[in-house]
Amino acid sequence: MKQNIIKKQIDAEVLKSAREIYKINEGKLEQYIDLLLSWNEKINLVSRTVSRETVREHVIHSLIPVALNIVDTHKNWIDAGSGGGLPGIPLAICCENSKWILNDNVKKKMRAADDIIQGLGLKNAGTAAKSISLIDIKRGTGIVTKHAFKIEDLLRLLNKKPWEKIIMWKGAVDAENEIRRSKKRIKAQILEFSFGAEESFYEGKAIVVIEK
Repeated sequence: MKQNIIKKQIDAEVLKSAREIYKINEGKLEQYIDLLLSWNEKINLVSRTVSRETVREHVIHSLIPVALNIVDTHKNWIDAGSGGGLPGIPLAICCENSKWILNDNVKKKMRAADDIIQGLGLKNAGTAAKSISLIDIKRGTGIVTKHAFKIEDLLRLLNKKPWEKIIMWKGAVDAENEIRRSKKRIKAQILEFSFGAEESFYEGKAIVVIEK
Protein backbone atom coordinates (compact mmCIF):
# COMPACT_ATOMS: atom_id res chain seq x y z
CA MET A 1 0.00 0.00 0.00
CA LYS A 2 1.32 3.42 -0.93
CA GLN A 3 1.73 5.50 2.22
CA ASN A 4 1.70 9.25 2.84
CA ILE A 5 5.14 9.85 4.39
CA ILE A 6 6.82 13.23 4.80
CA LYS A 7 10.45 13.09 5.93
CA LYS A 8 12.18 16.07 7.51
CA GLN A 9 15.55 16.66 9.13
CA ILE A 10 15.53 18.52 12.43
CA ASP A 11 18.72 20.26 13.42
CA ALA A 12 20.70 20.75 16.60
CA GLU A 13 18.77 23.93 17.52
CA VAL A 14 15.86 21.68 18.49
CA LEU A 15 18.10 19.68 20.84
CA LYS A 16 19.44 22.92 22.28
CA SER A 17 15.86 24.04 22.93
CA ALA A 18 15.03 20.69 24.61
CA ARG A 19 18.07 21.10 26.88
CA GLU A 20 16.90 24.62 27.78
CA ILE A 21 13.44 23.27 28.65
CA TYR A 22 15.18 20.70 30.85
CA LYS A 23 17.14 23.43 32.62
CA ILE A 24 14.00 25.44 33.33
CA ASN A 25 12.43 22.37 34.96
CA GLU A 26 15.66 20.87 36.28
CA GLY A 27 14.66 20.58 39.95
CA LYS A 28 11.55 18.48 39.32
CA LEU A 29 13.16 16.48 36.50
CA GLU A 30 16.17 15.57 38.63
CA GLN A 31 13.78 14.52 41.40
CA TYR A 32 12.04 12.29 38.84
CA ILE A 33 15.37 10.68 37.95
CA ASP A 34 16.03 10.06 41.65
CA LEU A 35 12.67 8.34 42.08
CA LEU A 36 12.99 6.37 38.84
CA LEU A 37 16.43 5.01 39.76
CA SER A 38 15.26 4.20 43.28
CA TRP A 39 12.33 2.19 41.96
CA ASN A 40 14.58 0.59 39.34
CA GLU A 41 16.42 -1.20 42.15
CA LYS A 42 13.15 -3.04 42.92
CA ILE A 43 11.52 -3.30 39.48
CA ASN A 44 13.19 -3.34 36.09
CA LEU A 45 11.99 -0.02 34.66
CA VAL A 46 15.18 0.85 32.78
CA SER A 47 18.39 -1.10 32.29
CA ARG A 48 19.98 -1.96 35.66
CA THR A 49 23.39 -0.88 34.31
CA VAL A 50 22.25 2.47 32.89
CA SER A 51 24.07 5.54 34.17
CA ARG A 52 22.34 8.59 35.61
CA GLU A 53 23.75 10.63 32.71
CA THR A 54 22.09 8.29 30.19
CA VAL A 55 18.75 8.46 32.04
CA ARG A 56 19.04 12.26 31.96
CA GLU A 57 19.56 12.05 28.18
CA HIS A 58 16.43 9.90 27.89
CA VAL A 59 14.52 12.62 29.74
CA ILE A 60 15.86 15.32 27.37
CA HIS A 61 14.98 13.02 24.45
CA SER A 62 11.43 12.88 25.85
CA LEU A 63 11.19 16.68 25.71
CA ILE A 64 11.98 17.08 22.01
CA PRO A 65 8.27 17.26 21.01
CA VAL A 66 7.91 20.21 23.42
CA ALA A 67 10.80 21.92 21.64
CA LEU A 68 9.05 21.17 18.33
CA ASN A 69 5.74 22.63 19.61
CA ILE A 70 3.81 19.50 18.68
CA VAL A 71 2.30 18.69 22.09
CA ASP A 72 0.53 21.99 22.68
CA THR A 73 -2.25 21.11 20.22
CA HIS A 74 -4.01 18.79 22.70
CA LYS A 75 -5.00 19.07 26.37
CA ASN A 76 -5.31 15.32 26.98
CA TRP A 77 -2.58 12.78 26.34
CA ILE A 78 -2.00 9.08 26.97
CA ASP A 79 1.53 7.68 27.30
CA ALA A 80 1.11 4.14 25.94
CA GLY A 81 3.57 1.52 27.19
CA SER A 82 4.92 4.06 29.67
CA GLY A 83 6.76 1.68 32.03
CA GLY A 84 8.53 3.94 34.52
CA GLY A 85 7.10 7.13 33.05
CA LEU A 86 9.10 7.90 29.92
CA PRO A 87 8.13 10.09 28.16
CA GLY A 88 4.92 10.87 30.07
CA ILE A 89 6.27 12.13 33.38
CA PRO A 90 8.83 14.57 31.91
CA LEU A 91 6.11 15.83 29.56
CA ALA A 92 3.65 16.25 32.44
CA ILE A 93 6.27 18.20 34.40
CA CYS A 94 6.98 20.55 31.49
CA CYS A 95 3.41 20.83 30.15
CA GLU A 96 1.43 21.72 33.27
CA ASN A 97 -1.68 22.79 31.36
CA SER A 98 -2.15 19.32 29.85
CA LYS A 99 -3.46 16.12 31.43
CA TRP A 100 -1.31 12.99 31.11
CA ILE A 101 -2.36 9.39 31.69
CA LEU A 102 0.49 6.87 31.94
CA ASN A 103 -0.63 3.53 30.56
CA ASP A 104 0.96 0.10 30.75
CA ASN A 105 -0.56 -3.35 31.15
CA VAL A 106 2.21 -4.37 33.60
CA LYS A 107 0.57 -3.52 36.92
CA LYS A 108 3.76 -3.39 39.01
CA LYS A 109 5.23 -0.80 36.65
CA MET A 110 2.12 1.32 37.02
CA ARG A 111 2.32 1.02 40.81
CA ALA A 112 5.86 2.40 40.58
CA ALA A 113 4.74 5.17 38.19
CA ASP A 114 1.86 6.09 40.48
CA ASP A 115 4.23 6.31 43.46
CA ILE A 116 6.60 8.51 41.42
CA ILE A 117 3.71 10.80 40.42
CA GLN A 118 2.69 11.11 44.07
CA GLY A 119 6.29 11.76 45.12
CA LEU A 120 6.58 14.56 42.57
CA GLY A 121 3.23 16.04 43.57
CA LEU A 122 2.03 16.06 39.96
CA LYS A 123 -1.62 17.08 39.74
CA ASN A 124 -1.88 16.65 35.98
CA ALA A 125 -0.83 12.99 35.72
CA GLY A 126 -2.39 9.62 36.56
CA THR A 127 -2.03 5.96 35.62
CA ALA A 128 -4.08 3.23 33.91
CA ALA A 129 -2.85 -0.33 34.41
CA LYS A 130 -4.45 -2.11 31.46
CA SER A 131 -4.09 -2.50 27.73
CA ILE A 132 -4.51 0.67 25.71
CA SER A 133 -7.22 -1.23 23.82
CA LEU A 134 -9.36 -1.12 27.00
CA ILE A 135 -9.03 2.61 27.66
CA ASP A 136 -11.95 4.88 26.86
CA ILE A 137 -10.26 7.49 24.68
CA LYS A 138 -12.18 10.71 24.24
CA ARG A 139 -12.13 12.75 21.06
CA GLY A 140 -9.23 15.20 20.98
CA THR A 141 -6.83 12.91 22.85
CA GLY A 142 -3.22 12.52 21.72
CA ILE A 143 -1.05 9.43 22.18
CA VAL A 144 2.68 9.39 22.95
CA THR A 145 4.84 6.26 23.10
CA LYS A 146 8.60 5.81 23.38
CA HIS A 147 10.00 2.63 21.82
CA ALA A 148 7.09 0.55 23.16
CA PHE A 149 5.14 -0.51 20.04
CA LYS A 150 5.49 -1.25 16.38
CA ILE A 151 3.34 1.24 14.50
CA GLU A 152 0.84 -1.25 13.07
CA ASP A 153 0.48 -3.00 16.46
CA LEU A 154 -0.43 0.27 18.19
CA LEU A 155 -2.92 1.21 15.45
CA ARG A 156 -4.50 -2.23 15.76
CA LEU A 157 -4.89 -1.85 19.54
CA LEU A 158 -6.36 1.63 19.11
CA ASN A 159 -8.74 0.25 16.46
CA LYS A 160 -11.49 2.85 15.87
CA LYS A 161 -10.86 4.94 19.00
CA PRO A 162 -11.09 8.70 18.32
CA TRP A 163 -7.42 9.62 18.82
CA GLU A 164 -6.19 12.54 16.73
CA LYS A 165 -2.39 12.49 16.91
CA ILE A 166 0.22 9.88 17.78
CA ILE A 167 3.80 10.88 18.62
CA MET A 168 6.30 8.02 18.61
CA TRP A 169 10.00 7.88 19.48
CA LYS A 170 11.59 5.41 17.05
CA GLY A 171 14.57 4.72 14.86
CA ALA A 172 14.13 6.58 11.58
CA VAL A 173 14.78 3.57 9.32
CA ASP A 174 12.62 1.22 11.38
CA ALA A 175 9.78 3.74 11.38
CA GLU A 176 9.78 4.13 7.61
CA ASN A 177 9.95 0.36 7.09
CA GLU A 178 7.06 -0.23 9.50
CA ILE A 179 4.91 2.39 7.77
CA ARG A 180 5.63 1.08 4.27
CA ARG A 181 4.83 -2.50 5.33
CA SER A 182 1.60 -1.54 7.07
CA LYS A 183 -1.68 -2.77 5.64
CA LYS A 184 -3.35 0.33 7.06
CA ARG A 185 -3.15 3.65 5.25
CA ILE A 186 -0.97 5.94 7.36
CA LYS A 187 -0.32 9.68 7.17
CA ALA A 188 2.98 10.31 8.91
CA GLN A 189 5.86 12.71 9.35
CA ILE A 190 9.27 11.25 10.18
CA LEU A 191 11.32 13.97 11.89
CA GLU A 192 14.84 12.59 11.76
CA PHE A 193 17.45 13.98 14.13
CA SER A 194 20.43 15.65 12.52
CA PHE A 195 22.27 16.79 15.65
CA GLY A 196 25.88 16.12 14.59
CA ALA A 197 28.43 13.38 15.23
CA GLU A 198 29.11 14.59 18.78
CA GLU A 199 25.52 13.70 19.78
CA SER A 200 25.86 9.94 19.28
CA PHE A 201 22.91 9.18 21.62
CA TYR A 202 20.54 10.61 19.00
CA GLU A 203 22.11 9.08 15.90
CA GLY A 204 19.54 7.35 13.70
CA LYS A 205 16.61 8.34 15.93
CA ALA A 206 13.46 10.21 15.00
CA ILE A 207 10.12 11.48 16.16
CA VAL A 208 7.22 10.07 14.16
CA VAL A 209 3.96 12.01 14.04
CA ILE A 210 0.88 10.14 12.81
CA GLU A 211 -2.39 11.96 12.22
CA LYS A 212 -5.81 10.90 11.03
